[in-house]
Parts: sequence; C-alpha cells; structure tokens
Amino acid sequence: MNCAADLPRANLVGYRSDHPKVFFHCHAFPPDYRRFAPDGVTGLMPGTVAHLSALARDLGFERVTAISPCEVPEGRATARIDEGKDGLKWLAEESVAHPEVLSFANLDPSRKDSAARLEKAYRDGFAGVKLHPVIGRFSIDVERDEDFYSLVNAFRLPLVVHLGVLPGRQPWPIRFHHPLLLDDLASRFPEMPLIMAHGGGRAFCRDVLAVMQSNPNTYLDLTHTLDKRYAWHLPADDLAAFFDQVGPSRIIYGTDYPWYGPADLSRDLSALRRLGIDKAGMDLIMGGTFAALSAESRRS
Repeated sequence: MNCAADLPRANLVGYRSDHPKVFFHCHAFPPDYRRFAPDGVTGLMPGTVAHLSALARDLGFERVTAISPCEVPEGRATARIDEGKDGLKWLAEESVAHPEVLSFANLDPSRKDSAARLEKAYRDGFAGVKLHPVIGRFSIDVERDEDFYSLVNAFRLPLVVHLGVLPGRQPWPIRFHHPLLLDDLASRFPEMPLIMAHGGGRAFCRDVLAVMQSNPNTYLDLTHTLDKRYAWHLPADDLAAFFDQVGPSRIIYGTDYPWYGPADLSRDLSALRRLGIDKAGMDLIMGGTFAALSAESRRS
C-alpha cells in the first residue's frame, strides 16, 4: 500500500494519476439569477457548463460529466430548464466549446419518446444517462420501459440512477424507486453499467450493497455520502463494507455540483484517507473506473 503522503489532500492539482481524473455527477442548467450569484472570482454563473468546467480544472480534474437539466415543472428542481425547452439540446449546444465535458442525458424512461431521444443523444456523442425517479415522478419499471433499457444496454452507456430519500421534501413513494428494483434491471441488462448514486443513503445502503454483490455490472457513486452534513451520508462502517466487498474498481467519486466546492473536496479526500485507500484505489475512484466504462461504451 502506498503511504498516505502519496495521496491528495486539499485538491487534485499536481496529483499524478495513472488515469484521467473525472469530475463526476455534475448538474448543468441555464443561469438561475434567483438562486445563485455570479462566482466572485470568474464572474461565471454556477450551474453553467463554463463555470463547471472552470471549477473542475481549478481543482485538478481533466474530464467533467455534465447532466442535462431536468425537464420538470418549476418548483420541483433547481437544476431544470424552462418548460417546453429541450434540456439535451441545451447541453449539447453549451458543451461544444468544452471538449473536456462528457454529457449525460437526463431522461424519463416512461415517456413515449424516451427511446428515440436516447438514440439521438448517443449519436450526438452523449456519454451516459441519468434517471431521477423522485424529481421526475416516474417508477423504475423494467417491463414497461424495456425498449428504453434495451437501448442503454446495446450502447453500453453508463446509467446513473438516483437512490436515496430526499428528507422532508419531494415525497414520492419509495416502492417506485427502491434500490432493490435495480437488481432486476442489472440482471436483465448485463452489458449496461449501472451506477447507483448516493449508495441509497444511510437508509438503503445495505440494499445497494446486496445488489452490487449480486450484479458485477453495478457501481457505487459516492456523491454526497462522505460527510455527515450530506443528506445521503454513509456511516464509516458501511463505506468500509463497500470497499471490502466490491473494491475501488466499482466505486466512483462524485460531487453533485453546483452544490459542491473546494471545501467539499478537501473533506471528502480526508474521509477517503481515513478509510485507508491506497494510491491505486484512489486513481480508480477519482476517474479510472468511470474512464474505463466510458471507453467501453464508445467501442460498442
């Protein structure tokens, strides 16, 4: 195991990795002047692709994933686009000047046009798909949406699914988005890398671990799990169980940008150091695991 001195501390600037460092699980959306103020240093608006790219670069990341804005009514999400507008089209246009950005299509598989939109997104170079059943008000239903998931599987696109209760808000029946629903999804579509965002939070993390132990095409997204102030914080013992049982080659570090900054990265790196992750494992978590999935999807 590499000594702790080899591992990053405050950020990844100057950290030499054997893999590209990926700023993962980031939300992009048009400027929202009611909820955000321009960045005091760059003048850029948080949430925009330009600001996301600049922050990732300043923190030492080489690649960035950007999730297209939610297409939902006002009040249901901050990372959204005005009703009637196409979030995928907006992200594609905004990303043209940023080749470091890997775009994710935020879709509702229950919509009749979802498969057609997914196919177009893939042809347009999108690198993955994001599902948020709670904000989108849909269920994970493999039978109903088989055509959609079959396409994701055929393209081998990484599929990120939000897992975890939003405490005190956005009520949506747990039976529609329980982590165990992903067991059937993962087993039915084994070529599809299934990334479980937030690990289900403390409430469902052991169900997520069970799904991961049963399905080798599943991955843990650490977004907002490593500190107690996060809604989906995972206790140290549960985090350690993931590393022990499935290993860093199936674990991805994520951010939930723009609800993220340098202080969050510093805290998260400290938490990973306390878990005893060596440099090889850190290289995988901070980008190597996702980079391998992304490369495989473009070869399909």
